[in-house]
Amino acid sequence: MKLLQELYEFTDSLPSGVMIFSPEGAAVYANRTARELLGVVAEAAAPLDYFLAENGEPLLAENHPVAVALREGKASGWKMLGVQRASGYEPVWLRVQAAPVMSDSGVLQYLVVSLEDASEERRLKRELDEFRECRSSETPSGVFPAGPCGRMEANVLLARAVVEAREKEYPLAVCLLDLDMFKRLNQAFGRRCGDEVLQYVAETLGACLRPEDLFSRMNGGEFLVAMPGLTLKEAWQEMDRFRTQLASTVVPCTGRAASVSGGVVMMRDDEDAPALLERVDSLLYLAKLDGRNRIVPDSAI
Repeated sequence: MKLLQELYEFTDSLPSGVMIFSPEGAAVYANRTARELLGVVAEAAAPLDYFLAENGEPLLAENHPVAVALREGKASGWKMLGVQRASGYEPVWLRVQAAPVMSDSGVLQYLVVSLEDASEERRLKRELDEFRECRSSETPSGVFPAGPCGRMEANVLLARAVVEAREKEYPLAVCLLDLDMFKRLNQAFGRRCGDEVLQYVAETLGACLRPEDLFSRMNGGEFLVAMPGLTLKEAWQEMDRFRTQLASTVVPCTGRAASVSGGVVMMRDDEDAPALLERVDSLLYLAKLDGRNRIVPDSAI
């Protein structure tokens, strides 16, 4: 198939994968991104028979988006498919859709197939499923999950927040909080009182946050907060209001106020969720060293 040079250059520069199939279902063109996603070299790749369905099983030929679009004469829905490039390697996961292009007289001319990298989406979905299994197997305690389940939930929350911030191109502020002297509190007043304090901290935190903010308990007395759309100064002010509110009210079971230390950072352009968490954790450590009951930002405000 001969394409206009301008069209060829345009499709070859797109960040999404584009393929063109003939009315017979043969692949006749794949742009650069599509070739990278599929692990092929030729611009016109042969029909691929190594796709996996979302459940990991080999995809039946009749369920391929190209076959669906040819059979139904309309765009297929988006499907998550795995590409098994080589035996022994993890598949690359893609979101794929095929749409027919018709002539003025209603004759099928070709199919356009769109491909998007869905590896991160697939990983997040798998982690969320694992978290749900973890939660269903633990004994309910009436407070936020701790240990592996709590950390898993917080990691999923942060990873989703990072992906959405990049897709929608807005800033993301992240805070890691830790209840001061939580281990000693448990030893002095018992775990039931410790749970009450955690519940009180969570309720106070939720009341201080905006509707679009998200938070999760990680482990022990740690809480992770994601604040989309805020500047560093705004995020620090929001967290410091929470810290002040917490420190000004007595928790019934202890007869004293609770306090938290924390760090606040802004997501950088080249930063993934683990690196972001590591950086905010270092600021939490600085807050503890600096006397506790304070929120430390990643730069002077």
